[in-house]
Amino acid sequence: MKEQLFQEYYRNAPTAVNVPQIREQWLALAPPYDVDHWLLPLPVWGQRPYDHTGAEAWQTLRADLAVAPSDRPFCIYLHIPFCSSKCHFCDCYSFKLGGYRAEHIQNYVNRLCDELRLWSRQGNLSRRPVSTVHMGGGTPTFLGEAALAQIVGCCHAHFAITEDTEWALESTVESLTPGMIATMHRSGYRRLHLGVQSLEEPVRAAIGRRRPVAELLDRVEQTLALGWVVSVDLVCGLPGQTLAGFVAGIQTLAAVGVNGFSLYELLIYPQNQKWAESSGLARRSHVPNYFMFQAGASVLAGNGFGRSLFNHWADGRDQNIYFTFPTRGEDCLAVGTIADGVMGDYHYRHPRYAAYMRQCGPEQPGLQGGLRRTAVESALLPVRTAVLSGAIPQQLALALQSVPVNGQSLLHHWQQQRLIQPDAADGFVLTANGGWFAGNMVRQWQFLAEQANQMTDPARLC
Repeated sequence: MKEQLFQEYYRNAPTAVNVPQIREQWLALAPPYDVDHWLLPLPVWGQRPYDHTGAEAWQTLRADLAVAPSDRPFCIYLHIPFCSSKCHFCDCYSFKLGGYRAEHIQNYVNRLCDELRLWSRQGNLSRRPVSTVHMGGGTPTFLGEAALAQIVGCCHAHFAITEDTEWALESTVESLTPGMIATMHRSGYRRLHLGVQSLEEPVRAAIGRRRPVAELLDRVEQTLALGWVVSVDLVCGLPGQTLAGFVAGIQTLAAVGVNGFSLYELLIYPQNQKWAESSGLARRSHVPNYFMFQAGASVLAGNGFGRSLFNHWADGRDQNIYFTFPTRGEDCLAVGTIADGVMGDYHYRHPRYAAYMRQCGPEQPGLQGGLRRTAVESALLPVRTAVLSGAIPQQLALALQSVPVNGQSLLHHWQQQRLIQPDAADGFVLTANGGWFAGNMVRQWQFLAEQANQMTDPARLC
């Protein structure tokens, strides 16, 4: 049955796809690694309840920041929940503004700046080096040029922004006007992450993408000509999508010079459930999407892109600084509705938009709650971070060799399933299988390590 599914899907695969390699990975999979039951890699706050209320979390963070090292870099993340329209497929926390659009935008930007100023007064945070300022959403460019400039000015005024700080944001083509591009460039932005999703025109129409592919490619070329790093999102499992079209899209984007590619499977949540049901996607098998993900990974590897995250492929220019901050041991100052950050071993999260707008002010960041990692969670963190970064160094590989599963080590188990493979630095890197199952790998590691140590000596977990 597995062989039949494989042959049917790849019968007319484009020549750029390494079909034998994908077949080897597909046939190697065995329980508990089931394509239809892959898991998202959840953060700590997504796995257990908060330790503290929002007010308690803020007091805890203030105390922690008062004694934090002055030389530890951190990144800043700002969440913008607004979009010009809500795309049918979108599972993100974002929404379209109705009336009083300019007023809502200005009020929200003022809240962000209030919160940034409040954080800057804690401990030595205003003097610590900032590695990146990353704006996600939603569509940050939907704010408009003046609002974007206000946020940039606030960051410069209250934090130690340097020439090495990378300014990055996420956008769609629609709000990436020539004026916005000019404002971004003057403000110091040099990394753009575009929500492309697909280059197949019928697919783009089905998911609510209104701008033609030619305009998208023109914007990519304009920003690359300014010396920016440009990366894109592509989604597997959209209605009407074809393998040939998906591969051709990757090749087209690579040919114009795109620096990085994030590959996702279409996720179905309450916010897009109705559309998914009307599109016949609600009770689908994940296997075709897995095959498409594998094909994309194969084409990217064939074009010389390396892994910088479990689902992100990049060239030498795209450092993906915000998303890789855990690998550098940095803190993350997250600001805005639903934004989640970490300071040392303390994780916090903001509430949804209405609550954030009520609670955030000059003396309170309006947090929803927070929790401190336990000794066991901290001991498990290095392997989790390595898996999600796409590379397991030799020292951590040795730790995996001491964790038994089905009469063998976890390291060997993952090799057998073609989730990892040796690299030139004596460690291991994730395969495309590993990219698909990164969340499952983290969960299996946590379960087996905790079971083996029975919580008696957390230091032995790594």
